[in-house]
Amino acid sequence: MEAKIDTAAQDLDAFAQRGPAMQTPTTAITDCMHALLVTRADALEDCTEGSPEEAELAALADAIEAYEAVRWPEGKGPGGKG
Repeated sequence: MEAKIDTAAQDLDAFAQRGPAMQTPTTAITDCMHALLVTRADALEDCTEGSPEEAELAALADAIEAYEAVRWPEGKGPGGKG
């Protein structure tokens, strides 16, 4: 699971930078990935300070924020998304 999250974080970072990792993904696929990352971040919300889980949560937060900045550049989208 951790390897998948790391790969997703790298892909989202590349996407945010307009890099080659994710040229033109469909919204459905990237929104599903976003939902999985948010779910995992929520599960880590009360992790112990200084733990590996805290580092994972920080990486997830960076990936989620990068995706949201690209997906919803104006902030919240229709229906409260973003």
